[in-house]
Amino acid sequence: MKKHAFLSLPTLGRMLALTTVALLALPACGDDGATDEQLQASEDQRRQLEQQVAELEAEVTRLEAQVAQQQQDSEAAQAELADITLQLDEARELLASQDWEGVYQQLTQVRAELAALRAQLAATDGSLELNAAFVFGTSPFALGQTYTTAGGDTVTFSQVRYWLSNVTLLKQDGTTTALADSYHLMEVINAQELEGTSNPVTLPANRRERVQARAVPAGSYTGIRFSIGVDPSYNDDLSRQAGELHVLQNMASVSWMWFTSYIFTKTHGTYVTAEGTQGDFTWDTGTNANYRTVELPFPAAVTVNSQQHVAVNVQANVAALFTALSPRTTLSIGATQSAESATLSDNFAGMFSVVSVENSDR
Repeated sequence: MKKHAFLSLPTLGRMLALTTVALLALPACGDDGATDEQLQASEDQRRQLEQQVAELEAEVTRLEAQVAQQQQDSEAAQAELADITLQLDEARELLASQDWEGVYQQLTQVRAELAALRAQLAATDGSLELNAAFVFGTSPFALGQTYTTAGGDTVTFSQVRYWLSNVTLLKQDGTTTALADSYHLMEVINAQELEGTSNPVTLPANRRERVQARAVPAGSYTGIRFSIGVDPSYNDDLSRQAGELHVLQNMASVSWMWFTSYIFTKTHGTYVTAEGTQGDFTWDTGTNANYRTVELPFPAAVTVNSQQHVAVNVQANVAALFTALSPRTTLSIGATQSAESATLSDNFAGMFSVVSVENSDR
C-alpha cells in the first residue's frame, strides 16, 4: 500500500529549521571546561540530530517527487479534456450538417471518455483539513485571558499543548484508512527557552490548531479517529522519528522521565480561588497509561478524492480539563500522580466535539 505523509512542505521546513538551530546550539567537542561525559553526550546528540536532518531532507525530496507526479497527472487530465473539447466541436459541425447519426456517435464517445476521466479523478488522492480550535466553554481561548472553572476558581493560562497522533478515517463498512506519520503538536504557547541544549535557543510563540493532509486515499468516510499522546512504540524509544516527533520541542525533558518518554499534554497557568488564594499550576501527562483515543462520527458521510476537499471543524474545549480536577487542590500533575494523570488524560479525550464538516469541490 502506498504510504501518505500527513505533513505539509512548510511544516517540514519549520522542522528542518528547528533541528538546524538545535545543531548550532550544541557545544563543540573541543569546548574548554567540558567533561568527557559531557563531550560524549554532546557528540551523541549531534549525530542523532544530523541523522534526523538527513531523514527530513529525504522526506522533502520524496514529497517533491509526489508533487511533480501530481502535476504530470494534472497535465494528462487537461490534455484529455482538450481532446474531448475538440470532439464536441466536431459534434457541433456534424450538427450543422444535419448528420444526426454522426452527432449521436460522437456524443456517445464523449460521454464514455468523460465517465472514464471522472472515475480516474475520483480514484486519486484528495485532501483533508482538521481544525481543532481551542475554546474555553463558549469563549475563544487565549493565553493571559481569565476564565472561570466549573468549581468557581478563575484560571489564566501560560501554555496548553498536546500531541495529536495516529489520525485515522472511518468508513461505513467498518474498515479504516490510517494516515501515515501523523504526529502533530497542537499548542498555544508564548516564546520559551528550549531545554536540552547547552547554548540558549528560544522556541517562538505559536498557535497551532490546524493540520493538513494533502494525500488522502480516495473514498467515502463517516468519521475520524485520533489519539492524544504518543503510542508506546515511539514513546518508549525517542530515537525513532515520525511526523513532528522531536525531543527538542520542550515535550520531553530531564525533569520528565529523564528524556526517556514524551510529555503528552501540558496545561500550565495560574489560579485564584473565590477566597483569594492564588498560585501556579502545572499539569503534565505522558506515561503510556495516559495514551487516549478519540472517535468522532461525522454528521453525514463525506467523499474524498482529487476533486473533493474535506474540512473537519472541531472544538477543543479547555474547560473540560477542569472536570473533577481543580488547581486549588491539585497544584501539579506528573508521572508520579497516576490517579490525577488518568483523570486529566480522560478529560483531554473528552474535550473534543465536531462543529461542522465541509465537503466542497476543490
